[in-house]
Amino acid sequence: MAPVIGITFGENIENDPSNKYIKAVKEFGGIPRTLYPGISEFELDDIDGLLLTGGGDIHPDNFDAEWHPTLKYVKPDRDALEIPLCQEGIAADLPIFGICRGIQVMSIAMGGSLYQDIPSEFPQETSCQSQVNDVDSRHTIEIVAGSRLNRITGKHTDEVNSAHHQAVKDKGEGFEVTARTEEGIIEAMENTSKRFVLGVQYHPERMLETADFQEHRRKLFEAFIEAASE
Repeated sequence: MAPVIGITFGENIENDPSNKYIKAVKEFGGIPRTLYPGISEFELDDIDGLLLTGGGDIHPDNFDAEWHPTLKYVKPDRDALEIPLCQEGIAADLPIFGICRGIQVMSIAMGGSLYQDIPSEFPQETSCQSQVNDVDSRHTIEIVAGSRLNRITGKHTDEVNSAHHQAVKDKGEGFEVTARTEEGIIEAMENTSKRFVLGVQYHPERMLETADFQEHRRKLFEAFIEAASE
């Protein structure tokens, strides 16, 4: 039977079949179940895997930091859904895949912290940018040999997309950093003591422009859905 994948959002988009996260889960064999603030009648046992998606910034109260003036699209009710859900999922050894905001949620859920604004807090980083004219910027990541991400992609370096102004600063408890940009920003981390707990800072659901992008996207989603099927 196909695994049920809980996909988190800041609002109810259950009736949006064009959403790239929903389309990717369906494409690679999962049954999407949208999770959003205010959802009722939901228990962790209802899903076989958890996909933490991209979106707005996380409130700095969640990692004991001051409010940064560049913060935008902050939704405390989404934080209140995703952070405990991630904690419960990790404790239950539920397969979890975090994308962009999702990797940040994973880190914070386990006591980590964020760069709230890369340009001002990590000025040596030049490759990570927000979208320009609705097109993701691209950059190279360096992947740790022997890591889950290395085994999945078969790559030690690879080109990925980018559309973010925040990133993991201090990784959460239990995580190992498994990819960085050339300048040092964390691009992937994983918990090797669990069946599948992997977060990436980039957006594989949108990696469709080239054959290499499509292959990277396919391998990540297939590995996640496979783990959720076990």
